Amino acid sequence: MAIAGQYAVEDPLRSIPTTMLAAVYRGVNDVRMETVPVPEIGRGEILLRVHSCGVCGTDLKKISTGSHSAPRIFGHETSGTVAAVGSGVTQFRAGDRVMVFHHIPCGQCFYCRNKTFAQCSTYKKVGCTAGFEPSGGGFAEYVRVMDWIVRQGTVRIPDGVSFEQACFVEPVNTCMKGIQALRLRAGETVLAIGQGPIGIILSVLARKAGASLITAYL
Repeated sequence: MAIAGQYAVEDPLRSIPTTMLAAVYRGVNDVRMETVPVPEIGRGEILLRVHSCGVCGTDLKKISTGSHSAPRIFGHETSGTVAAVGSGVTQFRAGDRVMVFHHIPCGQCFYCRNKTFAQCSTYKKVGCTAGFEPSGGGFAEYVRVMDWIVRQGTVRIPDGVSFEQACFVEPVNTCMKGIQALRLRAGETVLAIGQGPIGIILSVLARKAGASLITAYL
């Protein structure tokens, strides 16, 4: 690890470029591979060099319906290597393998106390960006991870777990919340409609909770 300017960088022999490739959403069904600036990071933030990013169904829905303003860089099932850390970051070092959540609840407000996390004002803020309006940013070579995500929404990848596997932490977490909300008990039966990636994850988690499983293919 070496110090370059205000950042501790991953590899002094591999300098961080000033530009990168990204899949930029420009409108309905319009995603273009473009060269954009590598985002700068500030105090308490990290720069992630993306290795893998899953394609969430919500990303496809946003792109196909034009529900979000353009330009944006989507992608929020992201794993990679810490390329640089801002001042004040002590829990991660350049070179660490991590996955990042793009938004997290505060855990303290009225909505969090009542487990309606999606209404939390902190949860509604997106804390990862590759430029433009923060939208996850995983469909780019580098992602800026903001300070509150660094503190509570960045997970170190254990040895033996691949970057591709780590991408599934975010969707598995989402499915786990649903399974926990069901309060499944041994002997109950669950119907999982659809066996795409999310259906399979829900099915596996339901089985692990002790439920019997019926699946339906769409």
